[in-house]
Amino acid sequence: MVMPIPFLLCSLQILLIITLISQTIAILVYDNINNSHYICDQSNNKANYTANSTYHKNLNTLLTTLTSNTDINYGFYNFSFGENNDRVYSIGLCRGDLLPTDCRRCLSGSRSNLTSICPNQREAIFWSEDERCMLRYSDRLILGVMEDVPMFYSNNLDDSVDVNLSNEAVTTLMDNLTSKAVKGDSRTKYAAGSLPGSQYEVIYGLVQCTPDLSENDCNSCLVENLQQISGCCKGKIGGRVVRPSCNMRFETSYLFYEPQASPPSPPPSPPPNTTGKSNKSSTIGIAVAVPVAIVALIFIFLCI
Repeated sequence: MVMPIPFLLCSLQILLIITLISQTIAILVYDNINNSHYICDQSNNKANYTANSTYHKNLNTLLTTLTSNTDINYGFYNFSFGENNDRVYSIGLCRGDLLPTDCRRCLSGSRSNLTSICPNQREAIFWSEDERCMLRYSDRLILGVMEDVPMFYSNNLDDSVDVNLSNEAVTTLMDNLTSKAVKGDSRTKYAAGSLPGSQYEVIYGLVQCTPDLSENDCNSCLVENLQQISGCCKGKIGGRVVRPSCNMRFETSYLFYEPQASPPSPPPSPPPNTTGKSNKSSTIGIAVAVPVAIVALIFIFLCI
């Protein structure tokens, strides 16, 4: 039986759309026990690695030794290991208020979970509870590259007492903190602080970029986050937006970070290379895979 030309054209369009979708798929896994986020990148066009391959061995070596340099006391690790197509790049970032020992413990605890939840993936990323640390790896250069996807955001389910005043205070606070954070150096780009909110409320905020970013890239990333917060978290008493290159969070009358007494001291030598109480927050991940079969069925129905 000869199929009608319109149906054939429509089918070709379906195949093209499915191909585009499959190239941009990433899976977000939320660990509700540990309040952690894992994103396994399935869009990598170099395919997955196989068990016990050179890439697999390089990845294990890199993640195992990532935090071994105890001279790093400012919470930012970036290393690579291997050669050519089997080279693995990694970045580890800790929230700016964490002590070095807590930072290393957070990153060390995440490495085995990351490879088990995202098995055989040549690229993956992990955020711990309250974004205390982030660990990511890839088979491509990620140092110095501003990346705003994948991302996720969440907000507290409770509304502020005075929505207009709260929104104004959040915007002002985040703008001020962004201006401070972007002026950081290659060790840290972090700022936290507070402003009075409505009535007796206090708005606490925190912003951070990976310190390998330029001032302009850090600013661009945080501006995107503030725009997202203005949409997802407007009028709420808490919200956050998290990306690979930067994160931003605010809370009302809840001090969720440790105030810093002084910045970390410089290392002896340069290296080689969260929202509201968890039971009240609603998390929305936008980097979630859409089953290709479902998409195909929808478009086939439209073709009929």
